[in-house]
Amino acid sequence: MKTYKEFITELNKYERFLLKQGIKAIRKFNPGQTYKSIKKSALRTTKGLRSDPDNPFVSPRREAENLVKQFQKEVPGQKGANIMKLKDKTGKPKYVEYDPTRVRQGDDYRSKVTGTAQTMRGQSKKVIKDLDKDLVDAKKRYGDKKVEGARSILKNTGDQHRAIYNAPAYKMNPTDSKIDSVFPKNKIGAPTTTNLPKGAVPDASKKIDAKSIIRKFKRRKK
Repeated sequence: MKTYKEFITELNKYERFLLKQGIKAIRKFNPGQTYKSIKKSALRTTKGLRSDPDNPFVSPRREAENLVKQFQKEVPGQKGANIMKLKDKTGKPKYVEYDPTRVRQGDDYRSKVTGTAQTMRGQSKKVIKDLDKDLVDAKKRYGDKKVEGARSILKNTGDQHRAIYNAPAYKMNPTDSKIDSVFPKNKIGAPTTTNLPKGAVPDASKKIDAKSIIRKFKRRKK
């Protein structure tokens, strides 16, 4: 069984293919290098692509985080990637370091030590199920409406696999709010999916060169 840290750092299928091709290319042009150094170099380059806003082979959450970091680096008035603008007690602007990716992965001190930022670490299906069970027991004991509200938030957030496809559950700071704005919303502002236009997906049956005729299935009327 892999730990969550091992899970989030392993290469996906696209990255494994890219790494394999990169090793082949480097060995071809630099035959004097050792395999270990070639693999290390290619692996570093491949992992670096995870931060590329144009990389389509990352999760929707990571893609949104990459876009926000690009915005922070390129737009005039911003102070650079992972620098978040807040206000102090007097209302004056102050800038703090905030990496949404490291926070989400549980490697940032806010989520690691202080617990002041949301992380996906340890949010397995079993953990979510046990938390929901505890909330059900608490509701039976106290009958508090706040307990039902907490259950609703827990269900909407889901486990770590589901959360990677959604916007941050808590948008308490400007960076997470900006990440949330990247995700598509419906008319009332709730997260939704983007529908493909009709005809965008070709009909595969028309391209099949088969001897038998492919007829559309029609359900018989009872």
